[in-house]
Amino acid sequence: MLEDIDRLMELEEVDGLLAFGNAFENPDIFWLTGFRSLDDISFLHNRGEESLVATSFHALERVTKESFIKRTHDLTEVVRSLMKEGRRASDFPEILLKNMLNAEFSGEVLGVPDHFPASRLVAVQNLGYKVKVVPDLLKDARATKSADEINLIEKAGKATIGAISQVIEMIRDADIGANDILLYNKKPLTVKDVKLALDHFLLDHGAESAEDAILAVGEKGFDWHYLGLPEDKLKAGVPIIMDVFPRLKQEFYVADVTRTVVKGKPDDKVKQMFDAVLAAGDAVFDAMTDGANIDEVNLECYNTFKKHGFDSSRLNPSAVEGMTHGLGHGIGLAIHENPSLYKRDACYEDGHVVAIEPGVYLKAHGGVRMENDFVVTKGKPRRTTLGLDDAMYL
Repeated sequence: MLEDIDRLMELEEVDGLLAFGNAFENPDIFWLTGFRSLDDISFLHNRGEESLVATSFHALERVTKESFIKRTHDLTEVVRSLMKEGRRASDFPEILLKNMLNAEFSGEVLGVPDHFPASRLVAVQNLGYKVKVVPDLLKDARATKSADEINLIEKAGKATIGAISQVIEMIRDADIGANDILLYNKKPLTVKDVKLALDHFLLDHGAESAEDAILAVGEKGFDWHYLGLPEDKLKAGVPIIMDVFPRLKQEFYVADVTRTVVKGKPDDKVKQMFDAVLAAGDAVFDAMTDGANIDEVNLECYNTFKKHGFDSSRLNPSAVEGMTHGLGHGIGLAIHENPSLYKRDACYEDGHVVAIEPGVYLKAHGGVRMENDFVVTKGKPRRTTLGLDDAMYL
């Protein structure tokens, strides 16, 4: 949370935190300022002091009205003087930074995140400031969510569940044609049809696809990141993986939900895959709590798969079938953010929000994956993606 920044800065031994960009391209800027704009701004936080935003002209006026940051540094006159000389301000970051930092930064070491532009990093160094790249500071601060952030992730989750539910009904209502191809309104039901339905529903509910949706039919689901080609046809009797991860258009927060459905009766192996995935999800739910070691929770999943006869790349790095990806990831303003479930020595904390996605993949059958979003608490985790069955045979 924002309240953690000073503590993390002290651990990193930096006196100031400097970031740059706009809310649509850089989630950190939106999180740090609440300023929803295409305008690039500079953010500066001196440890123990009130944060500030530096920008110019109309953007400065909007910051004072729309951002929760109330302290500003006006760059209007600097930008205007460059304009009078026929120079574009963005081409001269050293001039802008000198004006801001000389007036506003009194410490010795400036911390910058990984995404800080290289041209600005060089400019700060040329001005004589000592700079330290702190790649994890903002990631760690953002990992623990406030109540308002959790509410927005839940809002994104409701839109996601609604969109998937609509597609489920399309599949349920489809007829089975030649070669087991699903027919909707007497036409083959394709990945293009499904993604258009998802997008239309999401837009009607204030969200949009953050990147794309994963839609893999049958054996193609063996590749757990296969997005699906528009012309791919949905079929009966095989697993159909839908992984949908939209972003709220106004508030930017995301959800991440996966369902695997089978139109008709699955064969015995696919049923075994479903049973194992559901059991693995239950094992994780029982283990994931504040203070729990992340890798111990991971192992609850992988050991459950082993008991059901499926391999995993965690227990067997040479595995090519079974569960061959990580257990999940943090979500918030980005689809993948902290906590990282690959940090084996780290622990879950109250307020972490994670997408947990056990899955099993076999070349001959494709994949079965189930993904839901959870808030970590001091007791059992609280699931935020409700209203949709975990296993569906339609």
